[in-house]
Amino acid sequence: MTMSLIQIKKQFLELKAPESFPVGNFKAEWIGPKWFQTSASFSLNFMSFRHWWGKSFDGSEIAYNLFLPPNRTEFQMRYPMNLSLEKSKLDGKPSLILKYTKNAPFPWPFFIDEFRVFNETDFLGMSYNKFTPKLALPFLIRKS
Repeated sequence: MTMSLIQIKKQFLELKAPESFPVGNFKAEWIGPKWFQTSASFSLNFMSFRHWWGKSFDGSEIAYNLFLPPNRTEFQMRYPMNLSLEKSKLDGKPSLILKYTKNAPFPWPFFIDEFRVFNETDFLGMSYNKFTPKLALPFLIRKS
């Protein structure tokens, strides 16, 4: 998806929240302009997210970030997140909200991921610092 960041945010605001918590492993994909995709992926290396692959959901109120280092075939599950279906800080509509626990490495306890249903297999996410939700950055997670 090579739309501008503003176009992606507008699309996110038109989508609906899932009716229940997801189940399965979802591969993350940075979307938007190429410069953003490259810089977002690169910056995670310096924020305890090197080799981040995506997210794992089991239908409960807890999700995990999945990491897949090179030459490995099994995921490492790290940094649990609390899930809820609640009002978005972006537009007040329902969203799937993921909040990092206080035990996650800095700066993640200050970040929130919001997701809405993009299609049958994908969720469009917006990640933001809880103090500046208007600066949300987009990414996609796709069921694998």
